[in-house]
Amino acid sequence: MWEELKVYKQLDKADINPTFKKFGSILVSLIDGYSIHQTASLIKLSRQVNQLEQAVFVEKDKGSYNLKVRTSIKPVDFYRRHKFTMLNIVSLGDIMYNYRRTFYPLTKEWTDLAAYLATRIKTEIEEYFQKFNSYDKIIERRKEIEPKGPELNNKYELLIYASIKTKKKDLLNQYLDKKISRPVMGITQSEYLKPDSKEIDEKIFLDRIKSFALKGDFFNIENEIAAMGGQR
Repeated sequence: MWEELKVYKQLDKADINPTFKKFGSILVSLIDGYSIHQTASLIKLSRQVNQLEQAVFVEKDKGSYNLKVRTSIKPVDFYRRHKFTMLNIVSLGDIMYNYRRTFYPLTKEWTDLAAYLATRIKTEIEEYFQKFNSYDKIIERRKEIEPKGPELNNKYELLIYASIKTKKKDLLNQYLDKKISRPVMGITQSEYLKPDSKEIDEKIFLDRIKSFALKGDFFNIENEIAAMGGQR
């Protein structure tokens, strides 16, 4: 078993990219109900539950053997439609309460690593997803999601959508104020390499949502979101 290995056999540099491509195919074959999107440096495994996209991202650091594994929970009608956009990013190490585990080496034991990560997805990660698998649960457990500091992150977007879907006016205005004060979202490497020419102006969009939120006008908020989807 991969987690019991004491020594890893390093791949030849020329074998890293071909192995990473095969790694994605093996990984998705070991779990049920997930689809895969993959680039040269990123594997996205995702499924849809209650109008939420639950995703696992496996990212290969440029020029290294290390893989970073993170999760994302995103509204399926999120206003940014790039397939590699991530929200509410949580690392596998945090989910497993193993904060020292940041990377997983892609080595000649890569099939064992795929089996190990598939097991983690089917156990710890799916248990984590279960806690937040509806907008009602997200609101109930919102304190576990709310950012703990002032740094940029992509958590308020999920909380904004959950407040809209559950029609929580006060929470929606609170989260909009937090987000509008620092509206810029971080982007993944794949978003940078494959930009979406139809991306919207986040600040304008959030200001329009705020104008309706002040009145508790959820009907027009939903229309704004639907209109963003219709542009794609």
